[in-house]
Amino acid sequence: MSFISRISRKAALPLASFAALVAATPALAEKAEVMITIPAGAKGEEELAAKVAEWKLGGQVSDVLWLKAEQRDGGFQAIMELEFADQTSYDEWAREDAPKIGSQFTVTRVDKLIHGEKSPRDSNYSVFKVNEYQPTTDAATTKAFASKYIEPLMQAQIAGKVMMRYSMYQARQADGKGKTWLVMEYRDPISFERSEALKTGIRTNLLANNAGYASFDKTKDGLRTTGPETVSSYHELPAPNLPDLPAYKPEAKLVGTLRIYGSELKNSVEYLAKGFQAYHPDLRITWSNATSSEGALAGLYTGVADVAPMGDDAKVTDQMPFYNAMGYVPTEISVSTGGYERRGSLWAWAIVVNKDNPLASLTKDQLENIFGSERSGGWKVEDNNWLFTAEFKKDRKTDIRTWDQLGLKGAEYKGKEIQTYGYSAQGFQTAIERHWFHWSHKWNPNFLEYVETKQAVAGPLGDAVKSERPLEIMSRDKFGIGIAAMMHVKDYPNLKVLPISPRAGVAPVPLTPKMVAQRKYPLIRDGYFYINKAPGQPLDPKVKEFMRFVLSREGQEIIAKVGYYYPLNAQYLAEQRKKLD
Repeated sequence: MSFISRISRKAALPLASFAALVAATPALAEKAEVMITIPAGAKGEEELAAKVAEWKLGGQVSDVLWLKAEQRDGGFQAIMELEFADQTSYDEWAREDAPKIGSQFTVTRVDKLIHGEKSPRDSNYSVFKVNEYQPTTDAATTKAFASKYIEPLMQAQIAGKVMMRYSMYQARQADGKGKTWLVMEYRDPISFERSEALKTGIRTNLLANNAGYASFDKTKDGLRTTGPETVSSYHELPAPNLPDLPAYKPEAKLVGTLRIYGSELKNSVEYLAKGFQAYHPDLRITWSNATSSEGALAGLYTGVADVAPMGDDAKVTDQMPFYNAMGYVPTEISVSTGGYERRGSLWAWAIVVNKDNPLASLTKDQLENIFGSERSGGWKVEDNNWLFTAEFKKDRKTDIRTWDQLGLKGAEYKGKEIQTYGYSAQGFQTAIERHWFHWSHKWNPNFLEYVETKQAVAGPLGDAVKSERPLEIMSRDKFGIGIAAMMHVKDYPNLKVLPISPRAGVAPVPLTPKMVAQRKYPLIRDGYFYINKAPGQPLDPKVKEFMRFVLSREGQEIIAKVGYYYPLNAQYLAEQRKKLD
């Protein structure tokens, strides 16, 4: 996510100039970003936030950050950073929605110079610091200064476990001297305070061991003038309006304790618990994310929890101990639609190939036959148990192994093997095996596995299996296909993302925020709550009421407000509510 502070008059873009900017800006493969500055004393900030929340819900905007200054002498009252999936999304917003922004606010198109992060923002207690600068040199020197001087200092703070992420932006300006903003996020006030002492040692080490840093340290004062430094805090957007979802109305007066154990779902669980307790003040609610998703089901079958939130699909092996203890499998409730690309948001899968590969789209069945393999059967729930069946047998003749099997013409594709790539993290593998292979573990034998940086060992052996490696390979080789995340793909312009059709004969759907939010893209993921509901028996009233709240307008507004996931649509939400009866 990215941030910004006060926008200078020179860099600001009057709203009347939007049409000219759209016409003059070439199409870009990467995401587009806009900063909205709310100057000190400006009115209408909350109304603007409500508009932005609706843009995000509808998919016009892919991500948003709202920061408010914590000091009176800062460079702004508040800022909002809007990210767009691509230039096309930005162009549409600029034409249709940007004119709705009040003239008291400043809107600026910016480019990201550098960015780094350790993990997704999972705390609403982060401290942000925004430093403003005005370059006095050309764009190339500013870019080099950012990468060789600023970035090593930021990365060292991440390594020192005080900084969560950083971004540096430059306002678009014809002479290349647009204003820059360096935005730093610290997990909490303690980390923020520690950073000042840590930086002294970091600078000493960089001066001694990093030639690029040392060189720019001698000239930095002549490359820019320094502006305000603003300490800021994160604020959530208001809940979007979801009029097509049912309002929550309590059906029982609750007392006692409701115990929630498992994933925090990026703060959603805490907020849902507090929102529910407002309706039931006599009910005590406890929640723990000590084991995250991996231990959630154990809380149910050992009797220490009533609700088990999970970000990942529960594996069959996770559910078997529950069955052994209870005599039936747990009930799975979808509570949210996963995000578009944001790290930690249960992002939708992107299917990527080299941009010179003529393949235009794929069906979900074709994907299963490319990445899957022949098998004798698969798993299904029958008689309240997971049982293996030949119903899902897959014959070898349905495997797709060469590009000409997908209809690609020409001698270079005839008999040419399709090389497959993807993630091997447990949550990823589980979801693919469940939704594509009927829980079979049999993949295409040539499937090459990679992981996120945090899951790889340090050093060259870990670097060789990081998720960026297959994207680099496919950027040079048009005979590969991969399952990837848009947050990585956007950095590789020689790749293209294929639209996917849910089945043959149906138009393929592109991977966009809007298609994910509307649950039209076929490769989305869900966030789940698991509950203990015996077949034919009524659900514990406390659990039923809580799940009714989660699957209500008020509950879904909370999930949307937290910002990582999209709410469920009315039809899918109704299907989930039926599971409570």
